[in-house]
Amino acid sequence: MEDYSAGGSYTRGRTDAVWKTLKAYGFKKSADKEEVFDGLAPTTCFEYFVRENIKKVGKMMEDGQIEGNTVSELAERIRNSHQIGYTGFQKVIDEEDDMELVTRALSSEGIQRDGTKESGYYTDLFYSFCREEVEQSTCTWHCRVCKGCKDWRDWHCKGCNTCKYGASIPCDKCNAKEYASWRRHAGW
Repeated sequence: MEDYSAGGSYTRGRTDAVWKTLKAYGFKKSADKEEVFDGLAPTTCFEYFVRENIKKVGKMMEDGQIEGNTVSELAERIRNSHQIGYTGFQKVIDEEDDMELVTRALSSEGIQRDGTKESGYYTDLFYSFCREEVEQSTCTWHCRVCKGCKDWRDWHCKGCNTCKYGASIPCDKCNAKEYASWRRHAGW
């Protein structure tokens, strides 16, 4: 009984303090009532990190950035990530404006340009605060319920309210008979 909403983004409950921090990292509130963001939207991982740090005394800087995770500090971590080296676009990313790079790395779109050689680069990478590293969005997702970044093969079970490994494996707690049958057929 998979909970598909566990991987979705936050849809409500953004305080003024959350908006101030999101703005400090390049995210803009939309004037359109139908849209929440004007342009890029933050990853669930980043928004959870923001919400948790706003609660901590002394973590927020006057400009809305988070102590120890300023735009310049994040840009340096992103550029130094082994994942960036694999892209073949290290030089282009090194020359990218810090704010532009960080906003993209913290967005649900990931670190990317439009994908043509003339205009830059394309990659499915984002910065995970849970793992403190650049991750591939095709291999990692953030579970809002468990509050952590997970492997792409993990899924959130609505029945027992935990993330489980194995994209096609039934839950061993909520679906014991189906799980036992799967194990028998899989030869485990």
